[in-house]
Amino acid sequence: MKKLLIIPLSFLIVGCSQDTGLLKAQIAELKKEIDVLKVQANMNEKKISSVEERVAKLEDKVAKDEQETFELKRKVDSLSTELEEVKNVVSTITVSPLVTLKPTVTTTTTEEVSEPREVVQVSDKDLYKQAFNAMESGDLETAKQIFDRLVKEYPDSPLADNALYWIGEIYYSHNDYETAASYFKQVIDRYPDANKVPAALLKLALCYKGLGEIEKAKETLQEVIDKYPNTPEAGIAKAKLMEMEK
Repeated sequence: MKKLLIIPLSFLIVGCSQDTGLLKAQIAELKKEIDVLKVQANMNEKKISSVEERVAKLEDKVAKDEQETFELKRKVDSLSTELEEVKNVVSTITVSPLVTLKPTVTTTTTEEVSEPREVVQVSDKDLYKQAFNAMESGDLETAKQIFDRLVKEYPDSPLADNALYWIGEIYYSHNDYETAASYFKQVIDRYPDANKVPAALLKLALCYKGLGEIEKAKETLQEVIDKYPNTPEAGIAKAKLMEMEK
């Protein structure tokens, strides 16, 4: 007769209780690990967000630097083209002497007799060439006088606005912002459709800045941007405005 193997019920209950306790401990440990992982994930998300923000700022700065570089290059290219045009014009001009001729004066035993002076007529192009050459050689006073003569004798000349502009530049180079501003205003007011108006408006803004009139300077820079958006002067105005806003 076979004997039955009898396992005490208390032994089974103890065994089940031990297994359940072990599982609970493992679950609690897993929960702790999950909580740790959640904290780490949250920290990583913050780090990623911070890095992404820094990358975005750097990308904006690079884009801004590229834009400023592009605008400055456009200005340099434009000035180079303008210089070549001036040289071409100057090279075709025949210079007439900037002098007045005095006839020989004869005298008699009783009184001195003289004839009226004859003044040599000099063209607007000749005057512009002489003034520009004087300016390039550093004789700014002579350049200023000849430019002024050109404007007075040929107020309707296509070179008159350029002459007024360069007089303004000469005063600006001596930090006489008030006088320079008056000449830049003349370019804008007397020759509103001339090619030098954008440059004169830009320099007028810089004169205001030099005089400490910052708000007027900002307004005038914005006017350059609004009225002449596709010009090199507008690009420079944007850069100057950004500098003044800092």
